[in-house]
Amino acid sequence: MMANAGDELRELMEPENQQATVVELIKLAVPHTRKDQRNLIYVLSQSSRIGHFGMETQIIRTLFEDKYDRIIILTGALERPGTHRWIPDCAGPKIHFVHTHDFNIMLLGQVNAGMQSYEWFDTLFAMPRTLFLMFYRHILGGGPIKRLELSDRVADRAREIFAHNGVDPDEPFALFHNRTLAYHPEMAYHGYRTATIQTYQASIARLIEAGFRVIRLGEANLDRLDLPADRYVEVPSWEGNDGAADLYVLARCAFGLAQNSGPIWVAAAFGRPVLRTNTPFEHLNLPYNDDISLFKHYRRIGSDEFMNYREILEAGIPLLFMDEDIAKAGVELVENSAEELLAATEEMLARNAGTWRPDMTRQNRFRELGLAYHDRVSADPTLERQQLNFYGYAHPFGYISESFLEANPGFLD
Repeated sequence: MMANAGDELRELMEPENQQATVVELIKLAVPHTRKDQRNLIYVLSQSSRIGHFGMETQIIRTLFEDKYDRIIILTGALERPGTHRWIPDCAGPKIHFVHTHDFNIMLLGQVNAGMQSYEWFDTLFAMPRTLFLMFYRHILGGGPIKRLELSDRVADRAREIFAHNGVDPDEPFALFHNRTLAYHPEMAYHGYRTATIQTYQASIARLIEAGFRVIRLGEANLDRLDLPADRYVEVPSWEGNDGAADLYVLARCAFGLAQNSGPIWVAAAFGRPVLRTNTPFEHLNLPYNDDISLFKHYRRIGSDEFMNYREILEAGIPLLFMDEDIAKAGVELVENSAEELLAATEEMLARNAGTWRPDMTRQNRFRELGLAYHDRVSADPTLERQQLNFYGYAHPFGYISESFLEANPGFLD
């Protein structure tokens, strides 16, 4: 969204302005509906961020594909920087995308007005946070999950790109993604979600030793690692990549080694498992694909002692999404070491081989502490209004790294 999106949204929310924009939205979308079918219209405003584009599309498919004959998703123009133009090809036959340069229409994707019914179509106005919670509660209620599906057209295009860059698309490979502040400099307040790429070298070397090519997605021009160039390849430097290769990697990888950023959610949308490394505790992270999470360390500024899980939750740190707010709380996050990353990578290899056996006594203790916190925040009316009265790690999905727990025996006290 633009820097002045808050002001634009407040102006849009004036009744006369909002009504006029909805009229323009309907004019744009309705020609793509069918009067003899059940139609749904949804605005996906953050299509230039791969995590939102992929996950929101998957969620709409999961929640509404069986209820409607035709779903119209409005997004920004596909040529916007960062937009993965091939995602619409992976959404299934019922979902149709309409693209617009109208900024006000896109702002309607940040409005919570719920479902509105018209003669032969419905409109869903829901902020991404609202949509995520609808999805999570659907899953927790035992609802089925629908996935994105790599289309033949995307796969064929990706295979051309692989071949052009001298890489066999059929050889077993693992995804790697590292987030730094260089990718979205305007989001420098999310520094706590980033990590140093050099600490991953031993883990990537181990994956190569295990027989996998490792393919990195994400930012261009990161520091090079001392690894064989034919076994560790970087898609951002490939010639001719129009985004199809990225989706092929996310959809066809054996598993991922990545951080808490957009690509892990697209991998999940395709049903691929990920070792989530350098992960922060945040409210709306639900590892519904049963991923393994290796969390960052938390400590009081000026202290050498790491906080345990109960202390992190009691301090309310998972509610803080800005570096400045975390610092004001007197807390800092410490990256995983190369040794921690390597140990967790061994867990992921064991999981891929079907031999990983988590200690469910410890895993259930982790969820028990999270559930006590979830029960507390779910009763907070302020958090309910903010749609933050939900804590993902309270629920029986995903695992905390066993090697992390072994190295930090007091973490669950």
